[in-house]
Amino acid sequence: MRTKGFTLIELMIVIAIIGILALIAVPNFVSLRAKAYNASAQSAGYNTRVSQELYYQNTGGGTTAAYASRLQDLLSMDPNLNEDPGVTFIFGSCNNSGYTFSTRHLKGDNDYIWTN
Repeated sequence: MRTKGFTLIELMIVIAIIGILALIAVPNFVSLRAKAYNASAQSAGYNTRVSQELYYQNTGGGTTAAYASRLQDLLSMDPNLNEDPGVTFIFGSCNNSGYTFSTRHLKGDNDYIWTN
């Protein structure tokens, strides 16, 4: 009588193939995650900059410093500007010649600097 099943050699070959595929796929997956985190930080910074400039134009202008100082207020007024809680904003200089702020995701590896 012959029994049906897999031999130990066949199972070891299948496990070896799965291991090789995992070694190839895991590093690619990790780099894709970092790119996604960086894209989130870049998107949040861009949205904030555009919102600040629209706010500046819609309220009649004024000094750049007065409106640039309200970047932090914009983030609290419009929660859609920063949908990812992992993105941090660092506000830099703010004067009549413009403003500077940067964005970075906590799990990303790039800083994005925004100026006007």
